[in-house]
Amino acid sequence: MCVAWAVVWGAAGQGSCFAQEEIEVVEPPLIDQQPFDLITLKPAAGGDSVKVLTLPFPGRVVPSNPKETEKLPVVLVRFQERKYEVLWRDIERVELYEQRIYQQALDAMENKDFIGAFQNLSFLMKNYPGMRQLESLRQEFLFRSAVELYTSGALPQTLSALEELKETAPGYRAAAVNGALSRVADSMMGEYLKNGDLSSAKKILKRLNDQYGASLPVVKQWQAKLEAMAQAKRREAVALMEAQDYRAARKAAVDMLSILPDLKEAQDLINEINRIHPMVRVGVMQRSRELDPASLVNWPARRAGSLVYQSLFDFVESGPEGGKYRFALGTYALSDDRQQLILSLDPSLESNINAYDLAQILLERAELDSDDYDASWAAIFRSVSVPSSQQVLVQLKRPNVLPHALLQWTIPAGEGDASEPQESKLPGEYRIATQDETETSFKIRPAAAQRGAPVEIVEVFYTDPKLAVNDLLRGEIDLLDQLYPADAKRLAADPRLRVAAYSLPTTHMLIPVSDDPYVQNTKFRRALLYATNREAMLTGELLNSQDWDDGRLVSGPFPLGNGESDPLAYAYNPEVKPIEYSPQLAKLLVVMAEKELDKAAEKQHKPTPERKQLVIACPDFEFARVAVQGMIQQWQNVGIAAEMLVLPPGESVDESIECDFVYVITTMWEPATDIERLLGGDGIATSDNPFIVQALEQLRAARNWREVRDAMQNLHQLIDYHLPVLPLWQVTDRFAVSRYVEGLEGRPVSLYQDVDAWRVNLGIEKTLGR
Repeated sequence: MCVAWAVVWGAAGQGSCFAQEEIEVVEPPLIDQQPFDLITLKPAAGGDSVKVLTLPFPGRVVPSNPKETEKLPVVLVRFQERKYEVLWRDIERVELYEQRIYQQALDAMENKDFIGAFQNLSFLMKNYPGMRQLESLRQEFLFRSAVELYTSGALPQTLSALEELKETAPGYRAAAVNGALSRVADSMMGEYLKNGDLSSAKKILKRLNDQYGASLPVVKQWQAKLEAMAQAKRREAVALMEAQDYRAARKAAVDMLSILPDLKEAQDLINEINRIHPMVRVGVMQRSRELDPASLVNWPARRAGSLVYQSLFDFVESGPEGGKYRFALGTYALSDDRQQLILSLDPSLESNINAYDLAQILLERAELDSDDYDASWAAIFRSVSVPSSQQVLVQLKRPNVLPHALLQWTIPAGEGDASEPQESKLPGEYRIATQDETETSFKIRPAAAQRGAPVEIVEVFYTDPKLAVNDLLRGEIDLLDQLYPADAKRLAADPRLRVAAYSLPTTHMLIPVSDDPYVQNTKFRRALLYATNREAMLTGELLNSQDWDDGRLVSGPFPLGNGESDPLAYAYNPEVKPIEYSPQLAKLLVVMAEKELDKAAEKQHKPTPERKQLVIACPDFEFARVAVQGMIQQWQNVGIAAEMLVLPPGESVDESIECDFVYVITTMWEPATDIERLLGGDGIATSDNPFIVQALEQLRAARNWREVRDAMQNLHQLIDYHLPVLPLWQVTDRFAVSRYVEGLEGRPVSLYQDVDAWRVNLGIEKTLGR
């Protein structure tokens, strides 16, 4: 068999040489090949090397001193059907498969190829866990790779490698590993603090302290640094308090508390600041430039307006038959025949509007030549009388189910107040103190001050939701007024925060505002909806959620609520389905619109109108910007060109800006009256379509709730057919508030609905582990 072995060996070698001369073979990495050992013969025996199947040595250890006359049985990788033998005296060396991989790992580490070294090491640990010197290779790899990671600036990975090394091999170069751990942790802590990420720095310090205690010098060093930082913030806060700069003092105090929440001095100072000047900092995604607590399409104007103004009537919550309202001057009632509105004034409120003033206001709003004329109110108002000093009776032209819903007015203080827009006969709890590009400060009015109530509310404007969320987690702000669903789910898991939804959704739509013939063409407007994959946009890039509670498509401007049983959905016609995505149909409708306009121009002996690039305006709010950009991209696929125009901060509809459509976010919470504000004569999207006009008149004439529902659902069908607005989707908005802001409970209609019940208790942070 030795002769046969020699012949085969030679043939194998010759075959290999021949193959190498003809074709260059690139072998895969050793760990990806079938395991084999390598035998090399002495020069006298030919000096060749051949792959053999792994040799069954005990413990996979090559015999150290075999007899030269003994034979080693082998199976060649190339000829596995036969066994051969080779004399030990002819063998120069035997290289085991795993030893070659081991050596490759060493070579890779020498060449700083730590990825290759890791691959080989992982293979050995999985397949040859009992291999001698494997543990020492693992330890050496962890240490060398940690050095390389540190040099490249990958500090978190360096720390992980060193911690694994210290945990699994505490005796390996203990002094060097401890020193490296301290240096890396020190660098990481410094980087985190430089970037303002105190929370991550404290987490690392706590982990190292729990794991290693005083054995790591960096632990004591950074504990002392944090103590010094906290004391510096305390001194800063005290100095600011003495200067009566309470806003800056509060920020310094919160910073101090976030550094060392268990510091008693911090708790005492926080309590003192809270006693003297409780404050809430509110992160907002839309800046307020206008103040209108009853705005239909301007979220920030409605939010901030409710702080500065009271409306004569204020929507509080939805009910089984329309909304429930709060009358700013007392109580109200509707007569049984619904033709008389009875307003009873409460003298204990000490308002500067008496019954005669109120009667005059109601009268002027119905007079055509008045500056305060309200067409919707005039349509139902007949007369007003004052039977007593605490009562006003309003006679209506015909029965009306919600006359008071039309009285969501703010009452200016009088002539000459244009420069002071916050002055009103019905002032809110707060007034504007200061305002700049990033912050608006609202100070509480003396008459509204209550023990523990926020003396100041500061709205902080953000363009980046991620930055706003980070500042909420860091304690820079106490409340965030709008959240994406993904952020809401993440923040809800934080015990320091409470996340809740507003009680009523917002409805998003496009409003046509230009006289462009294509914009005014129903077929073209319908083509825009068919060209928009609204379902994919809403559940994908906008909400990143499939949950109907977060948002759903709508076919009209009315809220769908949480289904047909929701009282809010009384105006929504469930038989009218949202227009489905169909780019082919969109293209066809564009062609039909072109032909329709061409024929109309020919009849009037005018040139065919040119289809221009559309201009879509939207509020300066990320959700709206992303939505408009997404629609524009999809419209390009059907040949409709458009561009986005971002409105000035705080504005929702600007008549001075030339555009074709405006993306609006509406609060259609009382559809029976809000539809008038949307499509009526003085509405935001006034429609002169005779069918819409007639349907609105039918709604005004409705005498009971059955007639109201019928009229509203008929309107829904007409809107779907004529498209005076392009309905998109309904969205559930959410907010997040720190637990130490108490009184913001349940699901409010708007953020500041119960601001008079807010109380600030910063000391609660200690128990929440900030």
